[in-house]
Amino acid sequence: MVDDFSLENIQGVAIIRLNMMRATIKEAQAFKKIINSEIENGNKNILIDLSQCDFVDSSVLGVIVTSAKDLRSKGGDIKGIISEGSMLNMFTQTGLEKVFSHSPNQELALSSFKLSK
Repeated sequence: MVDDFSLENIQGVAIIRLNMMRATIKEAQAFKKIINSEIENGNKNILIDLSQCDFVDSSVLGVIVTSAKDLRSKGGDIKGIISEGSMLNMFTQTGLEKVFSHSPNQELALSSFKLSK
């Protein structure tokens, strides 16, 4: 499970990468702990890299939505990297793009924090 996630901090943004094709309830608890740890460490801007995922279930999406609300109430934000394909379609069709803004690559995602903060 340790290799399922990787962490990096660039320009004051905590980047959490999901290194898996399918993110399900099996990974949701560990994912939540990582995000909560970053928030507790004072990181107000978090970037979730979903570019390797083809599928994310509702438990993982719930972690993202709950964390976004928490961060925004503290003056921060959570955004994502979602490349083209099934993940992008899912976010578009479900309306999650209104709650969780995303970019197709890391460079654009990082610059979106600068523009909005």
